[in-house]
Amino acid sequence: MSEITAGPGKIVAFHYDLYDESAEKIESSEIGEPLVFLYGQNTVLASLQEAFLDKKAEDDFSVTIPAGKAYGRYYPDRKQRIPIKQIDGGKKQKFRIGQVINLQGERGGSPGTIVKVGKFNLDIDANHPLAGKDLTFDVKIVSVREADADEIAHGHAHGPGGHQH
Repeated sequence: MSEITAGPGKIVAFHYDLYDESAEKIESSEIGEPLVFLYGQNTVLASLQEAFLDKKAEDDFSVTIPAGKAYGRYYPDRKQRIPIKQIDGGKKQKFRIGQVINLQGERGGSPGTIVKVGKFNLDIDANHPLAGKDLTFDVKIVSVREADADEIAHGHAHGPGGHQH
């Protein structure tokens, strides 16, 4: 019996460390549960997902993804001033520089980073926090298994680390 390898219709669980182009660690999944995804769905970056193809449990690898294939280029004109009451509904939350908040637009939610906090307004950078950065993922695959019919029908993993019923 051959080991199951990652590809369409497979559920992949993995841990990762993420580094920017200066080799500074941006984030890591090691202290939590592994990330779990259904191969072929858009739940992880497409260029990262491609690197999983034909890999199996216990495989370790690194992949560097250029900004254009990760979160896109950085657009300097995507800064905006938003009234605080529009974001927190008058709850008087404490906002801080560097905090990432969810911005609602015509096409749904997207992350925005606070660059200035004023008395009545927040200056927000609406670029993705990782826009314009080449990213390197150090990956350790925890498991690869066949997706069941429900997972395929729903388009995502179920169970630990995936969608809970």
